[in-house]
Amino acid sequence: MSTKTNATASPSAKRVTLRMAIDTTTPAAVLLTGLAPAVVGLLLAIEAQGAVSPVLAVLLLLIPSLMNAATASLNDYFDYVNGADTADNVVSEQDGPLAYHQVEDPVFVLRFSIALLVAAALMGCYVVYRAGLLPAWIGLLGGLIAITYSWGALPTSHLPIGEPLAGFSLGGLVPLGVYAGLTGQIDPMVLFRSIPMMLIVTQFMLVNNACDIERDRAAGRRTLPILIGRPAAQRLSNVLNWVWMAQMLLVLALWYRPGLLVMSVALPLCLKGIFASFRYERTRANKTPATAAVAATALGVAVGYPLALLVSILLSGG
Repeated sequence: MSTKTNATASPSAKRVTLRMAIDTTTPAAVLLTGLAPAVVGLLLAIEAQGAVSPVLAVLLLLIPSLMNAATASLNDYFDYVNGADTADNVVSEQDGPLAYHQVEDPVFVLRFSIALLVAAALMGCYVVYRAGLLPAWIGLLGGLIAITYSWGALPTSHLPIGEPLAGFSLGGLVPLGVYAGLTGQIDPMVLFRSIPMMLIVTQFMLVNNACDIERDRAAGRRTLPILIGRPAAQRLSNVLNWVWMAQMLLVLALWYRPGLLVMSVALPLCLKGIFASFRYERTRANKTPATAAVAATALGVAVGYPLALLVSILLSGG
């Protein structure tokens, strides 16, 4: 495979367009790691009390999606202005839109990201007004993790805790916050039933960072793959595949047995992605196919798991 990137052939862009700004949010990832966990929280809330406020439900689906998008956009902005992303080291437009287009003034992306955060905060204020402070505390913790992931003197994305923190925040705190906002309660079982989402997000970050070891090391980062090494990071990723799958099937078998049939339809897509990810060594040249394999697995979970819960809840009359 050629090591030449598409970025080197991209003409310099004087200004950031709205399309570029949207690209920095990685819209597909928002669906997989922002919206899908929120849907899990919504379904568990419906199961717990039978009916929820439609307005609150919509807002609680939008808030984590907007925060997810803002975090991705901020990460792309700071990677570009700090020199971690350059036209020579991004492997595709999706890998770093600002570096790919070689924009001269990326400040619009910073403002765009802040606008997304403000919109999420305003929606959160209404949720607090309707549901009380409980979801606010969860949202504040999630927001703190999101902001410090890319912002600050020592962003968590530069540390070995970045990958698990992202998984815990997006895959765990999101469904917990949605559940709390709709029910007014915190149930630890929501976190337990969200473990597949947490591990998928962690795994996606792990694969991405394992492919970026040389670039991240040059930028002064100390990610988990840098700490444990590429071979160990790949082994850990492979193990996580079987852990989240076993845990997900356990949850369905114990509480949502009708959902096993639904999940059996999505399982081939998950397995296809898993076996594909085994084939690719975590290198820059393999980053696109390696992350695509994980994305295929994540899609199977993001669609199959909530559908399995939904069908089981409907059949049980929840």
